[in-house]
Amino acid sequence: MIEGDNMSEYIMFMNVITPLHNGSGEGLGIVDNPIMRERTTQFPIIQASSIKGVLRDAYGDDNDADVVALFGSPPESREEDMHAGAVSFGEGQILAFPVRSLKGCFVWITSPLVLWRFYQKVDITDMGDSFPKLESLIGTIRSKPQNAMICPSGIDELLLSDKNKRKKLLLEEFPIAYVDSKELEEFAEEISGNVYESKIDFLKKEFEKKLVVLDDDTFRYFVTNATEIIPNIMIGDKGTTKKGSLRYTEYLPSETIMYSILTFERSRRNNRRLDAEGVKKLFADNLPRNIQIGGDETTGKGIVKLALAKGANSNDEQKSGS
Repeated sequence: MIEGDNMSEYIMFMNVITPLHNGSGEGLGIVDNPIMRERTTQFPIIQASSIKGVLRDAYGDDNDADVVALFGSPPESREEDMHAGAVSFGEGQILAFPVRSLKGCFVWITSPLVLWRFYQKVDITDMGDSFPKLESLIGTIRSKPQNAMICPSGIDELLLSDKNKRKKLLLEEFPIAYVDSKELEEFAEEISGNVYESKIDFLKKEFEKKLVVLDDDTFRYFVTNATEIIPNIMIGDKGTTKKGSLRYTEYLPSETIMYSILTFERSRRNNRRLDAEGVKKLFADNLPRNIQIGGDETTGKGIVKLALAKGANSNDEQKSGS
């Protein structure tokens, strides 16, 4: 009999290092190869099947009992002990999206809906007490007018002064009304401590100053209109451009932050019986630092840095100080 909890849930953060194309097939507009999006919000997503498939390859081959215990029997398997995996993956959802700023180079944007969804996910996992500043931030958002919120430490970094010495936040070409929020800054520090492993990480300090909360409509505008669109052509046998091969492909930009819910259950494999905690430890101890998701692998696209939320394994404190 296996002792311990039957189920354990955690959050895995995904930090996009190089532009990522998680395709949805042929597009109908100017973009030939758009990225995958939710139908209702148009927010970018990464399919759970993509995350699982890439991680399965990263952990090893299907001859390894640990790999099969974690991810399940391969579809082509003919063994009698066919079973599902002990790790379930939620789709990758957006948490923060980089947008050009006229001062400070760029900011990360998020929105009330994005934060509320993240709060719901945190609440149903074993990480409910790991983000105490999130609830305070959501309460502040509900009580304040629909201005953008910026971190107090980012005021000098991001704001421009007009001729009347009034300070403005300009994202792309748009002036944004704002209020500063200590609660946002405290939440940004919580997230940065999970996403960026090293205490001296440059982007960790930048994120703690440059996270901005926009209203949901403005956020949706940016995530649908401020992605990277890159033209691609095909070269023919004679070394010249193949006629009609020009295609426009959409990418999630570098520094996008996504997250996914992981559910650990007890292993179903007869020769590798583990409870939920054992499965979680096995998964965390072998989690690759980086994976590649989506198309254009041979041109360096889609490199993603992974980090389990603090508390997901016993080495978190050591990792965060490395």
